[in-house]
Amino acid sequence: MSFLLTATFRPHLSVILALVTVLGASLVSAHGDEDLAHMGSTGTLPEEAKFFRWPEEPMGWALRVHTALCLIGFVALLPIALVMEMARHRYHPLVQLSGAVIGFLGIVFGWINGHLDNTYARFGWFMLCLLIAQTAANLAFATRMLKRSSVNESVYRAIGLALLVFTYMAMVLGVIRYLNLCSQGHLGQCISHFARGSALIMGSVVFLVFMRVFGPIMLEIRRPPEFYVSLIMMTVGLIGTFTEHNFFQSVDNAQESWSHKDLQHTMIGISWFAGGLLGVLMTARSHPRFRTPIPSIIFIATGISMIIHQQDLIMSSHVHFFFGAAQVLLGLSTICEITLVASGFVKDRGEPQLFQYVPLFFMCASGMALMGANRDMVFFLINSGIDISTYALILLSLCFVIVFYFYLLVDLYHWLTGTAPSKYNALDDEDLDTSSHSWLRREEELRRKRHSTSSQTSTLNHSESSEHVTPHTFEV
Repeated sequence: MSFLLTATFRPHLSVILALVTVLGASLVSAHGDEDLAHMGSTGTLPEEAKFFRWPEEPMGWALRVHTALCLIGFVALLPIALVMEMARHRYHPLVQLSGAVIGFLGIVFGWINGHLDNTYARFGWFMLCLLIAQTAANLAFATRMLKRSSVNESVYRAIGLALLVFTYMAMVLGVIRYLNLCSQGHLGQCISHFARGSALIMGSVVFLVFMRVFGPIMLEIRRPPEFYVSLIMMTVGLIGTFTEHNFFQSVDNAQESWSHKDLQHTMIGISWFAGGLLGVLMTARSHPRFRTPIPSIIFIATGISMIIHQQDLIMSSHVHFFFGAAQVLLGLSTICEITLVASGFVKDRGEPQLFQYVPLFFMCASGMALMGANRDMVFFLINSGIDISTYALILLSLCFVIVFYFYLLVDLYHWLTGTAPSKYNALDDEDLDTSSHSWLRREEELRRKRHSTSSQTSTLNHSESSEHVTPHTFEV
């Protein structure tokens, strides 16, 4: 079906994409501007709102040094060392050791700052253990005390990837600790927002890397991208279902009545789980070229629900509207990408088409908006005098930084290995077959050709070997 849509709408692609852009602009501007004095609620703010404001005491010198060293060590040098390890570069041990030393000093300065009795400080011990394990393995490889087998290298790279993921978690925990978020009885809602938003951001990063590096591998494992998106949706929906209505609170507080927000957010979690389950079932045995719009439909439905989702705080409604607009644009751009731009992965090499980065950016933007839509953050915005336009630009800027960061890491990998990035490309003319099982026939023909070629090669080798065999005479 996607092949037929590609052939039909390709002449009108620019018009359709322009309509999508105009729709996005209208969504963003439809909410109108509110005066700063009316960003809060129609009445007075809740008593708990006074706890969420910019810290009155300035950031000390130890905390500033801690932040700078951790950014240099964990965000800059260690990910570069991981890319160099993937590319088997000879200077990888030196870069990893430099990043480990700077990162260790950053953790120490964080402890010097004090305030050790919190989640962020305790998480530093876990980061230190991972850092020591990675550095010990690096030194063992460099001094040839540990043999470079496939298993040892896989474990070493897994530690590096885990350290990258936990670095992101440490940054989120640092922001939560500094702004005093998730501290006034909203732990369940906070976990739900940050977990689902982080899943969307990580999903955009994973698909960026796969699109530029591992695109042809998707043909080998015979799964379309929506299969993995549906798996993520199932997981995120399951988490959201059990974390919206104070699931992690004490028994005394668990008897609260269900508000309209609890009902809406819980039903969104259930719809994500059900839609993800359907997407997994539809794509579990599909060829990578047969992609499904089910995840896109879920994104659009979620976005519309968030756009009309009313909150008791005007600022909260604005932030949810921004999240909903990003979700709608994500769903529409993904449908355009599936049907009009790239009907599947192909095995040739080259840069992906430019429009294919648009859904990834909106996925990252929706994740960032979802993380920033928790109630404590909304109170912080109101007390700090930050309006929705400024906040939306801040979130979009962070999304640009994230995409730039991982795009740069992929470019570094290609520069070190000397390979061109993989390509998501439109199908050739011979691939524009509307038959639903044409790929089966093509693969069967290729399989027969390989089988005939291998049979001819084995027959030729057998005949050549029989010419050199000395005949033996056996007496009975």
